[in-house]
Amino acid sequence: MEQQLKIGFIGTGHMGASLALVIKDYPNSMLLLNNRTASKAEKLKEQIKNSVVLSFKEVAEQSDILFIGVKPIDFKEVLYEIKKINTKVLIITMVSGITIKEIKEIIDNPIIRIQPNTPCSVKSGVTLVTYSTITDEQKNLFKNIMKETGELFEIKEEDMNKICVISGSASAYLDYFIDALIKAGVNQGINEKDATNYVLKMVEGTAKLNLASNKSPIELGKEVCSPGGSTIEGVNVLLNQNLYKIVEDACLATLKKNNKMI
Repeated sequence: MEQQLKIGFIGTGHMGASLALVIKDYPNSMLLLNNRTASKAEKLKEQIKNSVVLSFKEVAEQSDILFIGVKPIDFKEVLYEIKKINTKVLIITMVSGITIKEIKEIIDNPIIRIQPNTPCSVKSGVTLVTYSTITDEQKNLFKNIMKETGELFEIKEEDMNKICVISGSASAYLDYFIDALIKAGVNQGINEKDATNYVLKMVEGTAKLNLASNKSPIELGKEVCSPGGSTIEGVNVLLNQNLYKIVEDACLATLKKNNKMI
């Protein structure tokens, strides 16, 4: 009988929980959950039949592969504790701002560093990946576990901070833009539920069109803007309000903070 794969999670906040809820379907696996606020782990356990909430020591000791999603300020303390318990477990770090080199100064376990985004929870995510000192078997195991979460992109670690601005943080920018469109519709007298549906379907269709087209987003946008038409009037308002500068400033502010993370 094939041995059950034990997938540990230390830190079951929003991102950790999102990944766990997709990974739970991996064949012949058991999820071992631990969170500093125990109620979060218990709540997640209620949604995952093949899971158990354990102590930090038990999760670190028993896991074959261990996802860590704690706050950056707590991460090094977590590594020192794991070092005392399990020097062989494959560690998947989701912690922002701490490099593999810094991790290796504390612990010599095989390491994979990732930056996932929230659409992983609906199997449409983008996950940035950097590998270090792992075997082909470990790499293939990781890819198989993550394949239902969306797309994996292997990148150079030095590029992670700047890429995750547009692959991860920018999903929040888009959420705010979506909310602004919905509120604009409501202000024009559209029912909020209907406005939400119209906007979300528009966003979904626009993303699909961009993915399927060999044209750039700006080319597709210009096709909607007939000269002298109504759409270009709205686009001009955005451009006159310096849309590109606003987005650039938002990205730079996020990157600056990423680079200052402990």
